[in-house]
Amino acid sequence: MSSKSKFTFLMFLLGMLSAFGPFVTDLYLPALPNLADYFKATPSASQLSLTMSMLGLSIGQLFIGPLSDKYGRKRLLVICLILFVAGTCACIYAPDITLFNIFRLIQGLAASGGIVIARSVSADSYRGPVLTKFLAMVSAVNGVAPIVAPVLGGFLLNFMSWKGTFAVLLLYGFVLLFMAGKFQESLPVHRRSQKSILASFTLYGEVFRNGEFVRYFLVCSASMIVLFGYIAASPFIFQKLYGLSPIGFSLCFALIALCTAIGCATSGKIRSDRTAIKIAGFGIFVASLAVAACLQTHAPLPLLQVSFMATTFMFGLMQPPASALALNAERKNAGTASAAMGAAGFLMGGIASPIVGMGNIAVSASAMLVTGGFLTMLFMIIAKSKMPKKR
Repeated sequence: MSSKSKFTFLMFLLGMLSAFGPFVTDLYLPALPNLADYFKATPSASQLSLTMSMLGLSIGQLFIGPLSDKYGRKRLLVICLILFVAGTCACIYAPDITLFNIFRLIQGLAASGGIVIARSVSADSYRGPVLTKFLAMVSAVNGVAPIVAPVLGGFLLNFMSWKGTFAVLLLYGFVLLFMAGKFQESLPVHRRSQKSILASFTLYGEVFRNGEFVRYFLVCSASMIVLFGYIAASPFIFQKLYGLSPIGFSLCFALIALCTAIGCATSGKIRSDRTAIKIAGFGIFVASLAVAACLQTHAPLPLLQVSFMATTFMFGLMQPPASALALNAERKNAGTASAAMGAAGFLMGGIASPIVGMGNIAVSASAMLVTGGFLTMLFMIIAKSKMPKKR
């Protein structure tokens, strides 16, 4: 395989692996009410399936990251994909909501491997400005998932039950398993951790003693509060407050998600990480304030839509350079560092999701987005103040 072909193959494979999160969480969002009806469960019990998948996506990365540093990327990736296929089958045939939610946890745990290994392989293969550009392209591919997933989920509901969405996830898992078979190991034996399994987890202490890593870690984590606060609140905002149908919500959601992909792609065009992070840090706070103002005044739908689009664009602009700088700071422990970043992101989602559902959705969602936007800006200012004058 030529270097150009390898680059393209890796970009699509890692982009699809990174998209596990959006597909696992977003594809069945329009089907949540149908899910509750099918299992004769309460809405909160069906929403718990979203929290359980995020919990799996978060916890799994904490274990798989260090293990991939010790045993290599490919072996762990294949195991995770086999487990994902099995977990998805179990979800389709779950007899009740309790077992369904347990299988969703397993599904999230398995999918987490794809996410953390994708980021680790990027750090194994590239560095510096090339890593930033590669992550930007992977993020742009990944950004297609939130666009396609809810629209596809809403479309499938016109022809089949919620199980159709999980059949698509099953097919997705098989395709990735096939591609993983052609993937060449990116972490040679001589570069792997020589520590015992238990000692491998002590690497988290080493990673979090690195001040440079921690600063960009906090920037990425805070921006995830904004993203997941929006994701959790959006079905209720668009369908309940603005009266859209499931397919109407899916189209609005897809358009907003497109802006994330555009933001990721744009970040790769900006020559300075310092500039990209500065623009995104201030921009995401201003955009979140605009969303809050729209929700509190029940502004026209187009105005709210544009505000959400600006927010997700700034989120996309922030992620590649901040992630690249964090991983560059901990290259020798890339799997562990990647796991910490990924776990923190989905942990933020697990926290934000139930909070935005408390009380008045317009008030709780506004508070969550503004808080996340402010923290992102604050951590960006701190990180920028410690940046070297040259990239």
